[in-house]
Amino acid sequence: MAGSALTNFADFVNSTGPAYLRTPTQFLNEAVQQTYLLPRFLRGKDFDKVLQGGSKIKDVVMFDDASTYQRYNPNEPFTWVQPQITTEQQIFWRFSLDHMSWTDHEVELNMDEGLTRAAVRVQYKRRKKQIEQRMWTSMLNGMEKDLLQSPHTAAIEAQMEQEDGKEAYSLGAFITEDTTNFVPVGWTTIMGINPASETRWRNQVSLYNFDDPFTIGPEDAGSLIQALDDQWLKVMFLPPDGFHPEHFEVAALQAFAQGILCSRKGKNLYKTALREENDRLVTLQDAAYNATKYSGVDIVYLAQLDAGKANGVSAIFEHDGARSAAYDEAGNNAAGAAVTGARDGARFWFCNGNYLCPVFHKRRYFYKKTPYTLENQPFTWVGPVDCWNNLFCNSRQRQGIVAPFA
Repeated sequence: MAGSALTNFADFVNSTGPAYLRTPTQFLNEAVQQTYLLPRFLRGKDFDKVLQGGSKIKDVVMFDDASTYQRYNPNEPFTWVQPQITTEQQIFWRFSLDHMSWTDHEVELNMDEGLTRAAVRVQYKRRKKQIEQRMWTSMLNGMEKDLLQSPHTAAIEAQMEQEDGKEAYSLGAFITEDTTNFVPVGWTTIMGINPASETRWRNQVSLYNFDDPFTIGPEDAGSLIQALDDQWLKVMFLPPDGFHPEHFEVAALQAFAQGILCSRKGKNLYKTALREENDRLVTLQDAAYNATKYSGVDIVYLAQLDAGKANGVSAIFEHDGARSAAYDEAGNNAAGAAVTGARDGARFWFCNGNYLCPVFHKRRYFYKKTPYTLENQPFTWVGPVDCWNNLFCNSRQRQGIVAPFA
């Protein structure tokens, strides 16, 4: 294999020169995405929830109380039973890798003759930061793409569901608009559980009229605010106040772990709805309405959901069970072509991060292996970073989506 001239090392050329707009240890990172979802899902979570061990990621859930409650008369004989009521939830670890690499040449040739020891350390630090910044940006951007990739094919189902698959679960695997089969297009089970037979393993869906989003109308065909009201009540589960709280979920789980995700179109639509009400729905603030909330939960702009965005997740939205093609909020498929019958318009994803959690293996949490040289390239160094993780959902019925009805 032919080698490369030193002048072809773009990083070498770009990191040496007579002057910098910024200091030599800083340089602009324009490879970032506009917004990130992963930090929101991790916010406020204990390490023992996020970091796990073992060969699989598991939890146990009770979908049915198998009621043994009854009224009785004195001296009436009883029949005792021992219901088996737990369902095991399990998913498999998925493995991701990124790496740093550099050569002896580009490092050594950054060292001018006569540099003091302190100056040499500055040069090494600057180059190290550049190499690491590229790698960490690449890795986080890749994980963000995984979180929001479209799940709407049978091939992706196998990659996410099966033990020998390679893809981690995405948000769209757990939150779907399908009210017929309750799964993404091409799927039958989610985390091995079939929502067609297990009614509590379905996310909530509310619909609104995207063509006339500010006019009150019938249920699932009215205004945006109507649909948000409806969805909020669907995803809200309140325990019996003061009665054996150790056996019920806490009602006021951290609001900061929750979020209503939307695209730019969705965010602007919600702000327009507030303006239509002439400040009657919100406390006094500036005209931008940038700190928008619904029932105390942030309305979160997620740039990756913008239709047609090059680094976005085009075609994450899906048809209902009677259709087969997936599409984005502009009604286009992944190739950018219009899909017949698409329900184009803004979506609002109700995500309860208390029950939707990225899980990392405690022994492979962004694990940096010792850099090594390659056998046939002894002057090239590689530093791999290994991460084992997946997205785990305890409760689909506490997640939901607001979508256009037609």
